[in-house]
Amino acid sequence: MNSDAEIWRAARDLIADHGPRRAETHATKVLAEMTLGGDFAGTLVWRRILRAVKGLNANGGKAGSSGLPQRRR
Repeated sequence: MNSDAEIWRAARDLIADHGPRRAETHATKVLAEMTLGGDFAGTLVWRRILRAVKGLNANGGKAGSSGLPQRRR
């Protein structure tokens, strides 16, 4: 899971499965487990997923016209 589309899809699925608050909590928990387990690649992926979940929650679940939240400039 490396592409931005896969990360955002995972974030949307996490929110759909757990709800907005629990999705963020779940992603934080998995990120901590990856970090403690020394899984560097997993940590990078889950950090991106957590950031995407937070972004979607901040935008009310709405994404930009491309289907992905807009990048900050």
